[in-house]
Amino acid sequence: MPKESIYFIDLKDNNTFLLTPDNQIQTDFKTKPKKAITATRLSYDDIIIHSFKLDKKYTQDELAFQVELKMYEDLNLDLQKVYHISYIQKPTQIEDTYLIEAFAYDIDAIKQKYEKNLKSFKHIDFIAAPSLIYQTLYENKYLQKNSNDVFIYIDKSEAFVSFYKDGAYITSKKIKSLDIMANELNNKNINYTSQELKEILQTKGIDKNQYDLSEYSLYEYLHEVFENIFSTVKNIALHSRSIYQFENVDKVYIYANNQLLTSLKPLVQNYLQEATIHPLFGNFDQTKSNLLDLLSAYYIQNKIAKNDLQENLTFYKKKTPFYKREVGKFTLIATAALVLIAIYPSYKQYQIYTQTQENQTLQEKYDHLVQTTKKLETKDKKIKKEIKSYSKKEKEIDQKFAKLQKVTQKLLALKTKDNSYTTIFLTVNQLLQKYHLSLSQVKQTGERSLDLEIYSKQSKRDTIALFMQELLAKGYKNVSSNEITLNDDTYKSIINIQR
Repeated sequence: MPKESIYFIDLKDNNTFLLTPDNQIQTDFKTKPKKAITATRLSYDDIIIHSFKLDKKYTQDELAFQVELKMYEDLNLDLQKVYHISYIQKPTQIEDTYLIEAFAYDIDAIKQKYEKNLKSFKHIDFIAAPSLIYQTLYENKYLQKNSNDVFIYIDKSEAFVSFYKDGAYITSKKIKSLDIMANELNNKNINYTSQELKEILQTKGIDKNQYDLSEYSLYEYLHEVFENIFSTVKNIALHSRSIYQFENVDKVYIYANNQLLTSLKPLVQNYLQEATIHPLFGNFDQTKSNLLDLLSAYYIQNKIAKNDLQENLTFYKKKTPFYKREVGKFTLIATAALVLIAIYPSYKQYQIYTQTQENQTLQEKYDHLVQTTKKLETKDKKIKKEIKSYSKKEKEIDQKFAKLQKVTQKLLALKTKDNSYTTIFLTVNQLLQKYHLSLSQVKQTGERSLDLEIYSKQSKRDTIALFMQELLAKGYKNVSSNEITLNDDTYKSIINIQR
């Protein structure tokens, strides 16, 4: 199927451009070509994204219903609002299971947010989800489908990371935008606008040698932000290993406001080992439009050419001409039939009309009952899920209380046995608070020896090591630990202290 012209609208500022069938970008036209496809994309934050599994026993029609039900059930969507919900099936080796990623947004909220710019258009044929648009780089052979790729996009009000394996989308996650960074810096009394941050990232990147002494606070903040980004990428990659066979990150494509950030190479190597930073392409004109908007136009052009509308999020479709709609076809056929049967008594025509009206009324009642039933089923499942959740929380609280009782009894026993332990406990408690650590178990292992089970829910594991170093500095004869382990985002270790 030949490619169509894509008339692309940036909903945020109403800028437009035209992508022609021969891949030319035009911005100097006065009016939209009549046959061009009207298209746009939503911001990453406009969309609620949710991944889950469903049994492969469902047909495609049943699957659509189950996806919608799952979104209302899992995310507690407001039953009084109208959501556009669509989904994709993600590639996985899990048998008998669909791995689904669903997209939802509140239609009225989107209409209100972009009301000013939507007024200019009678319809939008295709609305894209930003995390999916990198597919076009593989479809148009700008990238090869033989690696594990990570795309990092950072702009003024939008930032996210997307993961692709062999050209197929697998997952994405929100990260900090330039606006969020600017706000956090201002809260630290480090005053920069998002525009200034954009220019700094483009000119200095995360290269400490490019920053003056007076700018070191800014450099430290940006360095920490990007450390967290690559730590997130590493964790998602590890989680994706068993599900998608996403063994390691091979290539990273990181852009801040259309600029490739090559200065991040040391951080990439620290967190992602053999991964390397690459440019997306060399022949797109990035000066005319936003990078993600350009990619979206190419992505939409490919989808239209293949008549693949599964990922189309539009709620704003062009109305089909009357003669092409089912009701139009029915009316035209009925009119022709009436001409042929004009000799029949007029009461027959009246009966046909009456029956049609009754059928329409019954259909409307049926549709209403289906919607009401679906909402009640969702509400029932939500209540059952809440009851189950409260029961689980009650059990967890009882377990924690029993554990705390055991620790308290042990501490009281030690205090009664030897008052010199009081000093140790005061010191330990002070350092636990200082390093945001928690104590889950205390055990006396000798006359002058204690085992402390310590855990941290922070992302940095070095707090346990710092805790031990400070104990040594305070004069304890020996402070040692077993291996520091990570389980469910919690670092844990048993530390032995000898007086």
